[in-house]
Amino acid sequence: MQNKWIHIIGIAGVTTSAVALMYKNLGWKVTGSDKGFYPPISDFLKTHKIDFKPNYKADRLTDANGNHPTFVLMQGLKGDSNPEVIEAKKLNIQIVNYTDIIAEHVINKDNSIVVAGTYGKTTTTSLLVNIFLAANQNISWMFGGISSNSILPIKSKTDKTKYSIVEGDEYIISLQDRNPKFSKYQPTHLLLTSCKWDHTDIYKSENEYLEVFASLIRQLPEHGILVINANDKNCVKLAKESSNKKVYYSSNLSKSLIKPDWYLLKESKPLMTLVKQTDTTEIIPFQTTVLGEFNLENILAATALCSTLGVRKEYIQQGLEDFKGIKRRLEKVYEDAKCVLIDDFASSPAKVIGSLSAIKQEYPSSKILVIYEPNTGSRTTEAISTYKDAFILADKVIFPRFTKLPASDLKHIDEDDLARQLKNYGNDIQVIPDDETLLKFISEYKSNNKNHTVIAFMGSHGFRNMIVQVKNNLNNAS
Repeated sequence: MQNKWIHIIGIAGVTTSAVALMYKNLGWKVTGSDKGFYPPISDFLKTHKIDFKPNYKADRLTDANGNHPTFVLMQGLKGDSNPEVIEAKKLNIQIVNYTDIIAEHVINKDNSIVVAGTYGKTTTTSLLVNIFLAANQNISWMFGGISSNSILPIKSKTDKTKYSIVEGDEYIISLQDRNPKFSKYQPTHLLLTSCKWDHTDIYKSENEYLEVFASLIRQLPEHGILVINANDKNCVKLAKESSNKKVYYSSNLSKSLIKPDWYLLKESKPLMTLVKQTDTTEIIPFQTTVLGEFNLENILAATALCSTLGVRKEYIQQGLEDFKGIKRRLEKVYEDAKCVLIDDFASSPAKVIGSLSAIKQEYPSSKILVIYEPNTGSRTTEAISTYKDAFILADKVIFPRFTKLPASDLKHIDEDDLARQLKNYGNDIQVIPDDETLLKFISEYKSNNKNHTVIAFMGSHGFRNMIVQVKNNLNNAS
């Protein structure tokens, strides 16, 4: 009898590659395709001996014996023009989406923790996982990043799983199913990190964007807990409509919009401290190696939820101290006395603002060169207004050749269009579509700058392996 077989269209993602390993460990045959493969995902797939091939071809859905996959997993906005999607439909192979896999294999309907928000959700979810593991809790999880603690992005549930902890994405499930991904995750407890209008290709107004979060909050059962960022006006506004137990946290008391239950005491010595000021007072000094003010906010958010769910102080401290961060979240991939190379996932204006603020705080006197590629939702004319002041802390911004998007009915702008429209904001932006020319520009920029230089790649795509090439060039020049 034929082994069960899953074929993954879009296998080069952080979470889809982890799904591939999950099914291989379950004894399935696993194959997959994607438009390109770059480290670290290509290394991950090779290490675990998962069969993957570049580009999309219909004949991959039929093996040498004439067998077909049990089902096909389609990730992202792969449209009806994709040859493997067309072939799957022709062969009547079931096509499922990534959210279906998470709902079936990860979500614990009795205790489902969902972390949602415009930004901060990947790191916060990973922090929660680290703390719960420190507390020896039996959990399942999913987060959309590569953990520097060597924790896989996905772990499936078992009969003994007490909690599932998942990152909830507000983007649509697919072109065929335009519900937000997190609508499938049935939260019993919800942590909302931030709400700033994003994905303007899908949500045409701020109110439309906020409504998907309001609908998620309405999914909470009566006993559910809602943990809210007290410094985010939209989060506070959304929380007011809920009758659930609310726990507010603030990383900056002077900017808190409502009295928080938890706050960050950054100035405390010898360690920064997390303070609970409602019900019974609790003080949690902590150590961390992660960079940026927004990561301190993520730490506070994770602590507030864990403490509310009864996780003991010493386990929270251990989980925070051991946490090494998420790759591609302000990840330093090279550093010497004159230069630092940073790989960052900031792919929308709101995320760029947070990342540049953290970089400027760490390197106040440095020249900052940004190579930026926006996510799909930030490549629309509706998104232009959200770019105001996004690059104000950068000395120079380069737009490389943007990744070609799958054919769809959604209209997106290219690098030239975006650069032209952002000139109105006074940004020093240059388009360099040729990769070799861009690599040469980076080397010359660094050589001509007498000050310390920060080279920051920002975007959700892989930059066609240019980050590795820049790192090699810096190593060779040192």
